Amino acid sequence: MSTGGTSLRELLERPVMLEDIHLGEPTDAVLDSDSLRVVGLEVQCDDGVRRFLPLAAARIRDDHVAVGSALLLLEENVRDFYRRRTVMFTAVVGAFVERAGRPLGRLSDLIVGPDGVAEAVWIRSNGSVERQYPRAGVVLSTAQRVPAA
Repeated sequence: MSTGGTSLRELLERPVMLEDIHLGEPTDAVLDSDSLRVVGLEVQCDDGVRRFLPLAAARIRDDHVAVGSALLLLEENVRDFYRRRTVMFTAVVGAFVERAGRPLGRLSDLIVGPDGVAEAVWIRSNGSVERQYPRAGVVLSTAQRVPAA
């Protein structure tokens, strides 16, 4: 199954750039708790400050995350607005996943579209076997949810 989306693990390896200026490196993704949609990226900026980049203000490119202005990287306290309904991607990797009450395995990655919508999930089961499933109907076990820090 190929969705044409981007692996979230791979996206977190792409630098955040303003044209040819390197601004920082993503360290995590902030996800909506229910839909697993990427709300934004946590970015370790080159000035040593960790900032929040709303995904709506960025463009996913093949080799980087593009922004139109460095001012789009917001101070960390702005993310407080999102904390009630979000989880960090790294906190849910390894969470149990199910569909229609049937366990599928543990979350290993998400495939996201340019707008951050989760199109598919990669699930690890039986130790190391990975399989991709469409996102529809797939939920994280509620016992595994960890709020965004």
